[in-house]
Amino acid sequence: MTVTQPEIRVLDAETYANGDPATFGLPLDQYAWLRDNEPCYLQEFDDPMLIDRAWVVSRNADIWAVDRNAELYSTARGGVNIWRVTPLDAEAGGKPAMLTMDGAKHREQRGVMSKAFTPGMVRKLEEKFREYARKIVDAALEEGTFDFVTGVGNAMPMEALGDVLGVPAADRPKFFGWVDTFAAPFDTRITPSFEHVFNAIMSLFGYAVELGDLKRKAPGDDVITQLVQAGTDVISEDELMGNVALLASGAAESTRTALSHGLHALIRHPDQMAWLRERADDIPDTAIQEIIRIATPFTHLVRTATADHELHGKEIKENDKVLMLFAAGNFDERAFDNPNEFDLSRPREKNPHVSFGRGPHQCLGKHVATLEMKILLEELLQRTSDIKLAGEILYVRDAYSRGVYQLPVTITAA
Repeated sequence: MTVTQPEIRVLDAETYANGDPATFGLPLDQYAWLRDNEPCYLQEFDDPMLIDRAWVVSRNADIWAVDRNAELYSTARGGVNIWRVTPLDAEAGGKPAMLTMDGAKHREQRGVMSKAFTPGMVRKLEEKFREYARKIVDAALEEGTFDFVTGVGNAMPMEALGDVLGVPAADRPKFFGWVDTFAAPFDTRITPSFEHVFNAIMSLFGYAVELGDLKRKAPGDDVITQLVQAGTDVISEDELMGNVALLASGAAESTRTALSHGLHALIRHPDQMAWLRERADDIPDTAIQEIIRIATPFTHLVRTATADHELHGKEIKENDKVLMLFAAGNFDERAFDNPNEFDLSRPREKNPHVSFGRGPHQCLGKHVATLEMKILLEELLQRTSDIKLAGEILYVRDAYSRGVYQLPVTITAA
């Protein structure tokens, strides 16, 4: 049987804006065709806001290999996604961050920041996260019918990440408002113009410097304190700005997105919702990891080849862009049993998802994100007897961030 090639639009914003909820909003048929027929696929772009071309890697094992080989696939040569300019693009007026560094410089900065993300530090946050989750669910129960994205999905990471970063409570709405703006620069419902995006980025950079000054005078148990206490010879003022933008956007967007896609999947799969409710007093990690797999908050990241080489018969030249299509790798039947099924009991050892990355640049705050999700879902499921859709899910128009724009739900108190 010959499989006809579908139109490959896996990096088209409209593909995700118009995603099919039955396939988690993802073009799973296109991903499968690429994995089977063109596991290293040359994608060319005809858009002044995007890069010219990239080699798209779609198999799970290949994504692991690319992500782990920082010598051959560099982040330091510019570009982290398909956008031509990002807040972390120093050559275009942005600021450098850990994600755009390799080698000793990357290890040094990651070492500084990791002091705020140790498992012990994360455990200390649990009580505070539980308090936030209860207040958020209280408010949701009062509403009854509401938009889950803004009412819950956005509220939890704003408070939790605000604590982790050390952003004063009064500043959190404006801080995360700036982050939301540049996280989805191509969706005009969120960002009416690129001038609006630019202003948000500049505001965030300016605030990062103010916050750094505050933490020098009044240090806390948070990431920004760790950054400024390292000294400007380790983390310059520009790198402080870049790292604040990186940590805020990555952590806020990924948690909100995973929670929103996760709840939608639970509503669509009543058997899985029932399974999770039975375990709502202590949600197992397998469930959180499966939600993160099907959500894949960021569809891809880009690396730059440092030398000519061959991959799946394709000649990749030095300075070519190589794109790890995480969303495709997370549904690869070579790596997962029944990958298109939503299975909260999928064993951890059989869930090699790449949503957090797998190499030296893997998500630093993944333990914080999973803890936020676990606690929020525990509180939500323990205190409700029913959660139903109150309208259609709407996705963010972007091929990088897998955001949910709207998810109307109605909840019933237990």
